Amino acid sequence: MKFYKVREAILQGKNIATLPLRVTFYARVSTESEDQLNSLDNQISYFKEFITSNSNWIYVDGYIDEGISGSTVKKRKNFLRMIEDAKSGYFDLIVTKEVSRFSRNLSDSIKYTGELMANDVGVYFQSNGINTYDPNSEFILNMMGSVAQEEVKRLSARVKWGHREAIKKGRVLGSNAITGYRKDNAKLVIVESEAQVVRKIFELYATGNYGFYKLAMELHKQGINNSKGRIYDKDTLKRIIENPKYKGFYCGHTTEIIDYRTKKRVYIPKEERIIYRDENIPSIVSEELWNRANAILELRSNIVKNKELSNKKTERKYAYSSKIFCKEHNFNFQRSTGGRRSKKPRWACGYYMRFRLEACQSPIIAEMDLDNIFSDIMNKIFENKDSIINEMMSYYSNLKLSNTYQNEIKKVTNKIDEIKRKKDKILELNISGNINNLEFQERNDEFNGEIANLKKRITTLEKDLMSISTANLKNVESAIKKQLDFKTNIQSLVEAFVDEIIVSKIDNDRNNIKLDIFLNLIKKTKTTIKGSKHIGSINHNSSIYSSTCDTLDLGRADFKRNSFTYNVYLDSIND
Repeated sequence: MKFYKVREAILQGKNIATLPLRVTFYARVSTESEDQLNSLDNQISYFKEFITSNSNWIYVDGYIDEGISGSTVKKRKNFLRMIEDAKSGYFDLIVTKEVSRFSRNLSDSIKYTGELMANDVGVYFQSNGINTYDPNSEFILNMMGSVAQEEVKRLSARVKWGHREAIKKGRVLGSNAITGYRKDNAKLVIVESEAQVVRKIFELYATGNYGFYKLAMELHKQGINNSKGRIYDKDTLKRIIENPKYKGFYCGHTTEIIDYRTKKRVYIPKEERIIYRDENIPSIVSEELWNRANAILELRSNIVKNKELSNKKTERKYAYSSKIFCKEHNFNFQRSTGGRRSKKPRWACGYYMRFRLEACQSPIIAEMDLDNIFSDIMNKIFENKDSIINEMMSYYSNLKLSNTYQNEIKKVTNKIDEIKRKKDKILELNISGNINNLEFQERNDEFNGEIANLKKRITTLEKDLMSISTANLKNVESAIKKQLDFKTNIQSLVEAFVDEIIVSKIDNDRNNIKLDIFLNLIKKTKTTIKGSKHIGSINHNSSIYSSTCDTLDLGRADFKRNSFTYNVYLDSIND
């Protein structure tokens, strides 16, 4: 029913329970504890029985969010899905327990109830006795929302107060997994076997002779690795050096939530943090050694920051930088030009460059071999430009260019099926005498009108999808032709067209190398310094070219020569 018709009926004194409405429900619990989930089961059973027991209402499956806070709706997927379904006309009324179950955030409550009202959907807050069809509901809802919002503010303040009181009482907060310690009744106890490792880390670093990578390698040579038996990484070593607990100090208030609704945190400046000697934290290293190590760390950090500020550049130094990845470690390959390789640079996994074969046994590739391979690839593309374009267009035309449209068509089709089931139900009710012929005719006409409107919606969506698909394919074809008409040197071609190169071994042989090469011909290449997006997700059906070749780098000291198998892929336009 239209919102104004329901409101008009209520103003005439009718009860909402007497009106023929399609009714759903929304239920939520804020934690995933067993008690809360049991409470959720009870809510679902209650709402379903409450709605179906009213012969005037038609039940629509409810929407449920588990273990999610009510202070913001951003992470409540089913809540947001319910809002979208409301806009599609799936139901007339949402029943929920109370304002705080819907949202504790006042602005969210007003925003979403307003959106629902604009789309002919009301909300019935059962415990509060509020339904938004009532003209007085907005004032009451604002008042209730304010109370719920204040509840979240008070809860946030209580948590902060509890945190401060725990600090005053000497209870050690934070992670239980601290190398060198174990927690016992909120106090730290030294684990001597681990403490020896911590002391070794501080002693070596405080000499000033080791950066973190060199330190990790020295520890590895001495048989000292992390808890998983692997070489220590830079970030872990840095966290150990920075942690004041190792000198017997507590450091708290390092971050603070600045918005109780979004839970956004900011780091507190060092000078504003709570730090003091704590008798509940036994020291593993002396204060003098800790301070010496941290003075070296701070000095080096400042040097790095100043260097970064003075050398800020947006362009790549080399064409292959940040484009080659070790499949084993998902780590960038780095360029080596030292010594006799000054005129014959090679590329190797960053782990190998730092720790050698003990860390990574992936292949080493001469840059001249990469240039040779890409020269072959680009020649094949230019020689067969028309066939490549046709193949790409054929590939792209089979893709789902607009999942949004197709999902919407599916939702509308499902809605039509749902209305048809309701038509069957009211027919049964009419035949059994539970509703009279006039009421049956009114409801049936209403359903028929809805079905007709939904079918028009499908026709419109299909036309839009067809036009968008055609336009997209024309744009793709135009962009490909424009790119492939561009000819220049290999370095420029790699920079313009190559997205990623994934390096792996064939039959575990470092000299038998496989390259999975992803071309990106229709959009600007993006730097992927943090890792490859293609490792583990290669679609061999999209390969457009495969070949093999032997190395051109004949100046290697060993007698083993590299051989290459390389496959070229088109990057999906949906990526």
